[in-house]
Amino acid sequence: MTDYNHKITNGSTIRGEHLKLFRAKAIYKAAIVHPYAKDVQCYVNGKGYAIIKMRLTHLEIPDEPVFDIRDEEEIAIICHPEDVDIPEVYALRKDFPTELPHSNAKPFTRPISLCVSDVAFADIRPQFNAHDFLNSIRRWFCLNSINKLHEANRPLEVFFGFQEVCCILNERLGGNPYIKYSPKTKYSSTLEFVEKSKATHYLIGISTEKIHASNFVRIPQTMGDLKYVQSTDQFSLTGSLLAVLTKSVAGKATLPLVISIYITQTSKDDKKASQELFLIKTNCLPKDIVLKKMVLSKDAFEKWFYELPVEVALLEFMVSRCGNAINNGIKDCFNKVSVVGTGTLGSAVIDHWVRQGCSEEINLVDCDILLPHNLSRHTLATDKVMTAKVRSIKDTYHGILFQKINAIEGNFLTLNRNDRERLFKNTELVMDFSTSIAVERKLANDERTFRRCTSFLNPKGDDVVLLMEDKERNSRLDLLEMDYYRNLIVDDRFSQHLEQTETVRTNTFSCRSESMILNYENVRVLSAIISKQIRKHYTSGKACLNIWHFDAENGTVSSLPMTITNWRHEVLDGIQIYISDAVEKEIQTMAAASLNKETGGCLFGSYDRDHNIIYVYYMVPAPEDSIHSPVSFVRGFKGLTAEYEKITKLTYHQVRYLGEWHSHPNMPNTPSVTDKKQFEELWEEQQSQDLPFVQMIYGNNGLFVTAAM
Repeated sequence: MTDYNHKITNGSTIRGEHLKLFRAKAIYKAAIVHPYAKDVQCYVNGKGYAIIKMRLTHLEIPDEPVFDIRDEEEIAIICHPEDVDIPEVYALRKDFPTELPHSNAKPFTRPISLCVSDVAFADIRPQFNAHDFLNSIRRWFCLNSINKLHEANRPLEVFFGFQEVCCILNERLGGNPYIKYSPKTKYSSTLEFVEKSKATHYLIGISTEKIHASNFVRIPQTMGDLKYVQSTDQFSLTGSLLAVLTKSVAGKATLPLVISIYITQTSKDDKKASQELFLIKTNCLPKDIVLKKMVLSKDAFEKWFYELPVEVALLEFMVSRCGNAINNGIKDCFNKVSVVGTGTLGSAVIDHWVRQGCSEEINLVDCDILLPHNLSRHTLATDKVMTAKVRSIKDTYHGILFQKINAIEGNFLTLNRNDRERLFKNTELVMDFSTSIAVERKLANDERTFRRCTSFLNPKGDDVVLLMEDKERNSRLDLLEMDYYRNLIVDDRFSQHLEQTETVRTNTFSCRSESMILNYENVRVLSAIISKQIRKHYTSGKACLNIWHFDAENGTVSSLPMTITNWRHEVLDGIQIYISDAVEKEIQTMAAASLNKETGGCLFGSYDRDHNIIYVYYMVPAPEDSIHSPVSFVRGFKGLTAEYEKITKLTYHQVRYLGEWHSHPNMPNTPSVTDKKQFEELWEEQQSQDLPFVQMIYGNNGLFVTAAM
């Protein structure tokens, strides 16, 4: 490995086996057995970060790549002790291109930070797979080399992580430079064009022909950082700014200066339109800049000017939307409920429950802010843009007498003790609309006695799913989730349930900028259905696993119940294993049909590393090319690949191969020497891909289970 001496990737050498961070260990183990990862080296720094460097080889790069990416690239992966965010990935080559899409702006120029995933880490964390993570990095290089990792015609390609987003509330008329800038949260604000007497800042717009990541490879912190950003006509941004200030009335302004960077694009019908990209905020006055330039020497002025601090805010735009209010007049039946997630479905169900008086007290938990594109499917109105959703929802219903709503602004997964107590104390029901597997699993593994349910829409928005625990909590949310996946596989009614739909671009500044196209009428119909069904099944005390399908063409709703199974629970060396009785019954049936010869098959399911759980809920019988004998069984391969691809598509990548089972006809289920050897070999193979392994043996004394994770 070349020593590039980047401060962020430096550290003290350590043997990979001695790494303390779980995430770093998994990545190291996957790297040393990966066929295309070489020269794996590990380090730790003073902050406790684990740094894993390696050389990726055999990257699929064309002979003439669009960007200068090579068939071998050196990278560094940084894992943090908190393990809250996805491990950071950096390209280490000193001349690695800076203009690439899906790179992250940092306070430094090099090394280049890669944005390798557009999925929130909380959602992939339960099944984070180190082998797949390495392959996602390889994919980043390969697709970027042919410019296929990014949509065409997007001006700003770099991703400014955790940067302020400012929403422009109204149209700028007649070149009005006076604005009212209003911070909303730590990372959001609004900008409104106003008359001079109400203004807080003076705005100057500067045009650029194109903004690339090469212009903003690091987050600007001073005016000096902006002199390398190109404006039009080969001028720097600071050069264009000084020209405007010294040659127009703008130089006399006595309000703090903000700079709007915009790009002029030509549409297919040859019409030109400008699009604001981001805002550069300063604390200095245009008048002071001009005065300093007049009285100071060139060197003294440049020293003063280029040290002026600046902040960058990314720009969003207000959209118009009409909301609906539905009042069904249903009698209140709860004293207190809690809601996690206030997005499309969550806000709609909340609207039904509040307007129908279903609960005297409602707790709301969410960490999101309301972005402009949310307005097309959210109950909140335009005046709540860029504010915290939970607080705005609370404010929306402020005038309803005897309706208590408590807003807890935060991430459910990281709530402090006081907020958890507020959320759960005396709560009769917790409703989860977060669409987060991590949230649902955490709720499932909480030992408190309150009832809980989770509900979500399918990608096309024509199905709504309800998972509700029974009163005794025998059917926990995570087990219902696994039964949901099993039903998707075995029941032809659900063959198109998780088919993907079109997406629409919602902003210009991040790779997480696509939203599913969902019809708002569908949302309101299905939210009304789920609102009523939650109350109905709560009253019954029984568990519920159900899908309601809305046929918009005919205006009908179909109820599609799913089968709920019982689960066998095993605990082996700290690993919890849940086996659906449907799988166990299928194993018993197959063993009974092969009384004199061994038989077997493959086991499929899911796993959760956060809670150390393996779920087995699907079994594929022995392929026809398997070899059976009274004392041995060799499982064949015919048709397995096609079967795995089918179940992967049906469950949208939620099912994994977990292991093997076989029978001992007329004998106990005690593992033989061969069985033990098979376990060790297959576990080693699974371990190389960062996967768990389960082995089952069915004998005349029942089912033997062993596993490793």
